[in-house]
Amino acid sequence: MDAMIRLDALTKRYPGQEELAVDNVDMEILPGEIVVLVGPSGCGKTTTLKMINRIIEPTSGRIILEGEDVTDVNPDRLRRRIGYVIQQVGLFPHQTIASNVATVPKLLGWGKERITARVDELLEMVSLEPRIYRDRYPKELSGGQRQRVGVARAMAADPPVMLMDEPFGAIDPITRDRLQNEFLRLQEEIQKTIVFVTHDIDEAIKMGDRIAIFGDNHRIQQFATPEAILSQPANEFVDDFTGTGASLKRLNLVRVRDVDLGEWPTAISSVRREDALAQLDEVDQAFLLLVDSNRRPVRWVSRRDLSRADWNQHVGLPVRAQVPLNATLSDALDEMLTSSVGVAIVVDDGGAYRGIVDIDTVMTAVNTLRAETRERVAVAAWHAPAGAVEEGGA
Repeated sequence: MDAMIRLDALTKRYPGQEELAVDNVDMEILPGEIVVLVGPSGCGKTTTLKMINRIIEPTSGRIILEGEDVTDVNPDRLRRRIGYVIQQVGLFPHQTIASNVATVPKLLGWGKERITARVDELLEMVSLEPRIYRDRYPKELSGGQRQRVGVARAMAADPPVMLMDEPFGAIDPITRDRLQNEFLRLQEEIQKTIVFVTHDIDEAIKMGDRIAIFGDNHRIQQFATPEAILSQPANEFVDDFTGTGASLKRLNLVRVRDVDLGEWPTAISSVRREDALAQLDEVDQAFLLLVDSNRRPVRWVSRRDLSRADWNQHVGLPVRAQVPLNATLSDALDEMLTSSVGVAIVVDDGGAYRGIVDIDTVMTAVNTLRAETRERVAVAAWHAPAGAVEEGGA
């Protein structure tokens, strides 16, 4: 498969500085791939990202986009082919959400009807109802909603490539997890080629098809899949940067949809008290999960709740710990820790109940990952020539 982006010996030295900001980066990024650039502060990851669309001009080296050398083309024309999302979003505060999303299509001279249709399509795609949000202003939206608008704006002209500079870094952890999951779901549909910068190795493992770890010397130390980086770090720097707890980090490699989900007793929220009690008597669980007519989780109820004299459909505990099918097991584990019942409920795109993830699900996955890693290492050692050392550079 031909690369969508190829960086050839890309280097940046700022005037008056002896030390290089980016040193000789070679990288091929395939169509539809998410490549994450990660490393300590000042390592060159953001500079590399900004050289791709020439917000920062390279000192030397080449940028090849879809087979075309774009190192010296008009930078404005280049940027219209590349979507760009930054941490602080950068929406124009005095323009409506629709006008913000329409920025690039207007520059390209699209007609009014085409722009309106594209804006509505994109707002729906990022789960913002056009009728509600089209005419609002950025100050009327939450941080997470503004971030979604930033993603929609970056996709407005349907660019083949998107650059994302710590797009979820300024958002609270719960919202960040949800936006990550929503973006990964969206990526399954749009299949953009994405270069994504983060300082968080856990986010890199979760989001990236491949990860480039930059070192303090402004060079790539390892460019590989998350699984390879966790199981076979190229050198001591990579090993230290990924940190301890490799087994828990590997939970970011496993999607909820790929494991055997547990079952939990459920009942429609309008169930009769007697039937709900009878159902609890048949199972070894302290709680029954009530769902609505569309199978969307509503409340947890216990035998004690069902025995109250003032029993009604609103008695019980609200359902909080939910994860979508494309969430990672690490997401599910985080939700389990907040759950009153000790499980994370798995729901589909429509919010309907699909099963549960509990501690047994997580432990089975951890043990499976450990066994697979031991097997891969053993196979690699068996086939490696005597004295061979794996090369970990780009």
